[in-house]
Amino acid sequence: MVALMKVYEEEDEAYQDLVTMATQFYQYLLQPFRDMRELATLCKLEILKSLQYDNLGPRRVAALQKDAEEWTKRAEKAVCSIQDITVNYFKETVKALAAMHKQMEQDQERFGKATWASALPRLENLKRMLAKETLQHLRAKELCLKQKRAGIQQTLENLSGQEENLPVVEELEIQYYEMQLELYNVQLEILKHEEMLLIVQLDTLRRQIKEKQDEVVYYDTCENPEDLKVIEQTMGQHYANLSEMTVLRQKTKQLESKRGTVCARRAYLRNKKVNAVLEMCIFFS
Repeated sequence: MVALMKVYEEEDEAYQDLVTMATQFYQYLLQPFRDMRELATLCKLEILKSLQYDNLGPRRVAALQKDAEEWTKRAEKAVCSIQDITVNYFKETVKALAAMHKQMEQDQERFGKATWASALPRLENLKRMLAKETLQHLRAKELCLKQKRAGIQQTLENLSGQEENLPVVEELEIQYYEMQLELYNVQLEILKHEEMLLIVQLDTLRRQIKEKQDEVVYYDTCENPEDLKVIEQTMGQHYANLSEMTVLRQKTKQLESKRGTVCARRAYLRNKKVNAVLEMCIFFS
């Protein structure tokens, strides 16, 4: 077990190195799109100022409005690229953590409960890290889907009322509904992993409470003053443990309440998804 704990130490260091290198690499990939987003935003603001304060003719106004729309599109494309790169970054970190977690669960089968106790805090921490990183990944995906859905909606608004574009509009409406359903799926996954994170935190608190409960105080009747001092110190530690247990139990109740809220949100979102599927079937039937 000692040798395995050393391996885990080295593995943790390797993961930190991976995160550092991946962060630097993805920051390098992100920078051009961040620059474009900033440039596009500044150019659009300058155009809007000119339209508001300068005395311009109709042709110049039309040209500037067209330029403003073009810069808006460039900014939106840059934002989409930033979001896609962010999704890929978290995909890699989640993949690494998932592999570490799987290996550790396989290792656990080789040891008894008492021996494995020294490795249990690391396993709990890995589960917590994996849940958090997965949530980051899913939230980045959610932003991407919302951005794409908004783009489809904008296109639909631009094409509305034009009969010659009816086939295109119908295709876009299908894409919009499909995007919405995919968004619901991702949001349900987010809530699922929020609950998983809460379960990991609850398991850790319950383990800590049990450890405190197992710290039983035993002492014999004695007359020696020195022995009495030892007993007083021991009892002081005992009452401190009771106080810590009270805090841990309060935290447990808070997390259980949060878990109940997450479960209620999942049920509500599942109903919304079902209703959206029914609406889609009726709309395209």
